Amino acid sequence: MNPYTERLLFKHKGGRVLLDSNLMLLWFIGLFQRALIGNLKRVDMFSPEDFDLLARILKNFRAVVTTPNILTEVSNLSGPLKDQLRSNYFTGFAHTVELLQEEYVPSNRAAISPLFGRLGLTDAVIAIVASRPILVFTIDFELYYRLQALGVDAVNFNHERLPLRRNPAGRKN
Repeated sequence: MNPYTERLLFKHKGGRVLLDSNLMLLWFIGLFQRALIGNLKRVDMFSPEDFDLLARILKNFRAVVTTPNILTEVSNLSGPLKDQLRSNYFTGFAHTVELLQEEYVPSNRAAISPLFGRLGLTDAVIAIVASRPILVFTIDFELYYRLQALGVDAVNFNHERLPLRRNPAGRKN
């Protein structure tokens, strides 16, 4: 892990963490059926090792925070699952939601945020929630950049996972 991320993990250890929609989807799918990672649309950019890394990181926190906006996106992005697999997934989804600390920000409050026009509703809500003590993990560079500019503790998960990847020649990507 890079020193910046290690410092933030130490600072927030035992605290709260918020995952963006893509990482929350990775976590939900990985908890349900790790083998689907890399083989299912919307999580095909990830590897099972990315899920393992995320799961190890989450063990450092007492609470995983989410918002209704994030959960709605995760639910919608889970669409490629079919039939009984989908039914089983959403049963697990419901149980996992019970483990989360959900925070609500009214849409009209997020819509007046300066970030709304640049990032949209879900990310504007994330920025509002992140104004409280919390560590944000994202794979969205624009969200990461904007949170950093606001002084919010944020980690671009791609900075942690990409060094783990190797191409067929064995060189680091």
